[in-house]
Amino acid sequence: MIIFKAKRVTITSALPYVNGIKHLGNLAGSILPADIFHRFMDLFGVDNVYICGTDDHGTAVEIGALEEQLSPQEYSDKYYEMQKEIYKKWNFDFSFFGRSSSSSNHKITQDIFLSAYENGYITKENIVIPFCQTCKRFLPDRYITGTCPHCDYNRARGDQCEKCAKVLDSQDLKEPRCSICNGNSIEFRKEKHLFLNLPLLQQKLQEWIEKQEHWPDNTRNLALGWMKEGLRPRCITRNLQWGVKVALKEYEHLVHYCWFDAPIAYISITKDGYEKGAIQENWKHYWKDSAIYHFIGKDNIPFHTIIWPAILLSARDSEQRDTNYQLPYFVQGYEYLNWEGQKFSTSKGIGLFSDEVSDLFPIDYWRFYLSSVLPESKDSNFDWDDFQRRINNELIANYGNLFYRVTHFIKQNFNGCVPKGQLDEDGAELYKKLHETVAAVEDHVSDVKLRAALSDVFAFSADVNKYFQEKRPWEQKNAYDVGNTIYAAVNLLRSISLMLYPFMPSSAEEALKALGDENKEWDHIEDERLKTSDKIEAKLLFKKIEDNDIEKAKKYVSRYVKSSDKSGIKTSGKIIEEKEKIEMVNEMIPIEEFQKLDLVTGTVVDVKDHPNAAKLYIMEVDIGSETRQIVAGLREKYAKEQLKGKQIILVANLEPKELRGVKSHGMLLAAGDGTLLCPVEPVANGSKVQ
Repeated sequence: MIIFKAKRVTITSALPYVNGIKHLGNLAGSILPADIFHRFMDLFGVDNVYICGTDDHGTAVEIGALEEQLSPQEYSDKYYEMQKEIYKKWNFDFSFFGRSSSSSNHKITQDIFLSAYENGYITKENIVIPFCQTCKRFLPDRYITGTCPHCDYNRARGDQCEKCAKVLDSQDLKEPRCSICNGNSIEFRKEKHLFLNLPLLQQKLQEWIEKQEHWPDNTRNLALGWMKEGLRPRCITRNLQWGVKVALKEYEHLVHYCWFDAPIAYISITKDGYEKGAIQENWKHYWKDSAIYHFIGKDNIPFHTIIWPAILLSARDSEQRDTNYQLPYFVQGYEYLNWEGQKFSTSKGIGLFSDEVSDLFPIDYWRFYLSSVLPESKDSNFDWDDFQRRINNELIANYGNLFYRVTHFIKQNFNGCVPKGQLDEDGAELYKKLHETVAAVEDHVSDVKLRAALSDVFAFSADVNKYFQEKRPWEQKNAYDVGNTIYAAVNLLRSISLMLYPFMPSSAEEALKALGDENKEWDHIEDERLKTSDKIEAKLLFKKIEDNDIEKAKKYVSRYVKSSDKSGIKTSGKIIEEKEKIEMVNEMIPIEEFQKLDLVTGTVVDVKDHPNAAKLYIMEVDIGSETRQIVAGLREKYAKEQLKGKQIILVANLEPKELRGVKSHGMLLAAGDGTLLCPVEPVANGSKVQ
């Protein structure tokens, strides 16, 4: 049986950014395989924790909060709860799902920083940062757009031109604009910031990485490639309000860059889980005496193989505080899962998102399919036809049908009880194959080759299927032979179901319950646990995906589409028929669609402060036929007296929306900086804008 090398294992998946809902590529590239590995550790009897949570800090959160008229805390609270509920539906078995914004992460991050600073690994440098004078905020390079100096593409980002792929500095852009307000009042300011001095750690990192011969090739090669190019100091601070404050005199106005505090949150989340009773063993054991496995996407490989270990090394042997933590043992970097040949894109709505999948098919269908195409060594692709084929021909035709045929046969012929029997010669041969399969699965899991483990389980299931089909117990005349066939088949089904449990926990639980044996001890996986007269329930575990089901799924348009293209428009996550689609021409919409907007003039007759939001007003607007209540984020732009009596333009046929507890019945038109759009001359309230 399995002898796992480590006595204790710490499993992490990359912390998903708190802003928004994650797509299937995010799940396949870290959270799902980490969950499968964790469940196998549980089966193997290995002491382990599975740690995950939301990455709550950064510019994207501040801007997302601004767009939704929430504070960063309220915004991250909202999406933390949403993501947590979604992952419950996926049956992810986190030991604890925490947050990088917790007080413990702030404390541990500051301790690690101070230890690194005292150890001489933090330097101070001046850098030039773009500042939007309209938004009154510093901006990361990716929030600056302008004309590329190399190819003249007029929508190049400040970090890289999407068209010619040249790496840029935002100062290089011609006619730079703020991506938030679209204004051009950009000033480049010189600011003092703090850097992690990676060159001082290069030799230690090089020696450590070269010893990690057990790492996957793609992970190790990418890390060594970075080392070969030579490491440079990396900025660890940002001019933001939301984040972990820098605990150093003259730098208290800065926060740590989110990539600095996010991996430290693996440690703090473990601590939070322990203090809240979700983790029983002392939290420090999982970071000081444990084999640490990180499950991440390939874009995170440099951070987890170089920068994160550098942070840990820089803080060691402090005389002031306990900041000695173990380096990672294994870093599984996944390649990309594409969506029907395209890259997943939240902004473009390409792909399917984690909360939408259950609208179409059961969660275990998704867990099975994604497990079968995990991008372990190269990019893989989601394809609807392949999804249908694998579910019908592998999951159902192989395992699902075998399970139903055997259990239904027992119900029909033996009153739902295991018949008297023993292993015949063919049954004994199958148990030898079971032993080989179990050993192979153990090896694959130890090497974190989960696709191969799943493939071997289904290959063995096919062997049992063949055995059952060739024995044809429904035609056997000798009751002794029938009993032997069914006895072997039903006991082997128990072993198969247990091996499938980490991949499809809900279906496997249902199967084991139907077999009357929910024991999940791996040490007993080769035992003949089902005995004569044990009660068995006939169970149809899965339903075939019909052609019309898959055709409907292909027409499903994500509710997260942000920009239209010729496949459809932003919708509430529904199936769009061909006649409903809006054809786009050069990113333009047909005039008929614009004409659906009911733009009318109105006069503001009353303005009150919103009781639950510092940036919102509650306004009464006379639009001629009625007075509308509108909630608008204008408090930082206008005083109440400036708005009363002002004539504005209103979108009158929008669905009412509740903003911080108050319903708004329309939307005002304003420029990106909040300036209201108003008629040049007074017109009658309710006048249509043509």
